[in-house]
Amino acid sequence: MSQPLSPDEVALVIQGRKILKAKDFDRNTDIKTLCEAAGISRKTGYQRAQKLMEPAVSEEQSIYAEIEQLRAEHEALKRRFDDVRFENEGRKIAWEIHEVDKLLAEKKSTTAKRKRKRR
Repeated sequence: MSQPLSPDEVALVIQGRKILKAKDFDRNTDIKTLCEAAGISRKTGYQRAQKLMEPAVSEEQSIYAEIEQLRAEHEALKRRFDDVRFENEGRKIAWEIHEVDKLLAEKKSTTAKRKRKRR
């Protein structure tokens, strides 16, 4: 079985068939006939086709490279998040051990008593 086509390749095939139909060519027309109709050699036709595909291949490679970079950044961010979460849990435990919440609550209540209403 042949390799599956990518969505971009399917779009190119559809576009090619539309062009053939618009120019009154049979969809099974061979490359030699198409090149003769365009006034170029078969070799030139294949060279131009190759040039059209090169940007797509290089773009695809750059996208894969960017995906790999994003995956690496994601892993680094996950490690940093785990470290920060661990630190925060340690701080919460320390606050509970040293009863910092109670101390803060006492400070708030003492400052509230000092305020007097002025008339």
